[in-house]
This record gives sequence, structure tokens and C-alpha cells, in this order.
Amino acid sequence: MHLFEGKVTVDDMAQIEARSEVWHAKIPGKLVEMVIIIPTQAKMSAEERTAMARIIRRWENHRLASATVILAQGIVGSMHRSVLTGMQMLAPAPHPVKIFGAIADAVKWVTPHVTEVCASNVKPDEIDSAIADLITRFSARPVKAPQD
Repeated sequence: MHLFEGKVTVDDMAQIEARSEVWHAKIPGKLVEMVIIIPTQAKMSAEERTAMARIIRRWENHRLASATVILAQGIVGSMHRSVLTGMQMLAPAPHPVKIFGAIADAVKWVTPHVTEVCASNVKPDEIDSAIADLITRFSARPVKAPQD
């Protein structure tokens, strides 16, 4: 599970990559990934987009499935979801990928994949509860200073 809100710098992405290396060394094998993007006014530079694309592609052969939830609403949210869907069509991942506008819809879609990876009968409400807890902890984190 990845949560993003606000500006994510190249330095932030380097930390994400380092943590991913540790995670994959500790817990090898297939995984199911969900990314939740909380709407902000932040924009990515070309360098940041390149770094994020590298992160997305880095572990794609280890993913059984991935879902991205873009919580922005209205025309802006629709546009972002459409662009991301189009990008996935142009450069498809080697696993099922789907873009969503709501967490509950993404949870329903990933649940069978999570069940396969975990070899257990996890229920959507259990995943919803874990996500709600993570979002609560994420929202309570100290917010870094805005960057220009």
C-alpha cells in the first residue's frame, strides 16, 4: 500500500526505492499493490515523472496485480484516471492493472489477488479496515514544509 499526498520529490523517491529494496529482500515473492493518490495542487517536474516511472516499473515482475486509486473528483479526477489508463494501454504491465476513483471499488477488485498471494480467505471488509487504519495514521503524520 502506498499513499501519496502533495509534492513527492526525487529525494523522496530515492527513499521509496531504498525502502522497497529492503522490503523485497525481507519478503520475496509475488505481491499485490495498491496506490492511493490524495488530491492536491502538486505538480511533477519531468525529472520527477521519470523517477516515478522508474519506481513503478522496478518491481512490476513481482506484482500479481496492482490498483491505483485517484481520489480527485470531477473533471480533474476523470482526466487523471483516463490519462493513467491510457498510459497503461500504451505500455502495459505484465500483470493486471486497474485505475479507480474510489477505494471500495479497488478493494473489491484486488481482494481475489490478495487471497491468492496470502493463501487465505481475506475479506474485502478486512482490507477496507486495514486501509482505513493506514490512512488514519498517514493523515496524522507530521507534514513536511511546502516546497516551491
